[in-house]
Amino acid sequence: MSEPTQPWLRYDWFPAGHQLIRQGGRSGTLYVLKSGELEVSRDGTFLSSVNRPGAIFGEMSVLLERPHSATVKAVTDIEVYVIADALKVLETHPAWTLQIARLLAQRLDATTVQLLRNQPEAQGEARLVLPENVFAAWSDPQV
Repeated sequence: MSEPTQPWLRYDWFPAGHQLIRQGGRSGTLYVLKSGELEVSRDGTFLSSVNRPGAIFGEMSVLLERPHSATVKAVTDIEVYVIADALKVLETHPAWTLQIARLLAQRLDATTVQLLRNQPEAQGEARLVLPENVFAAWSDPQV
């Protein structure tokens, strides 16, 4: 990715120790890692370390329109692309939205596998309880 040419996309640099996303906060912003390493934690518990260029952060909060579910902090100096007012940008860039949906599906798949590994078997088969009414508010899937 070269330097941003769109008004809604900017490049930024943050030093090691900078808190990019605060759990419980709201920003409406997506971040795409260009370089460096980030640490993800929830309720003060370390979840993962990410140093893969192209990693996206803040998407759950943007898509669900709710507070951030984790804190993301720079372990090293980092370079990121920042997309402010990300929901509006995603509405006009469906290919990006599809890529984020694929990313979330991959994360859900990995989480499901982990949950099934850690769940005791009930009557010889593993049980995983999924949320009911996932599409209750989705009256027209063509929209």
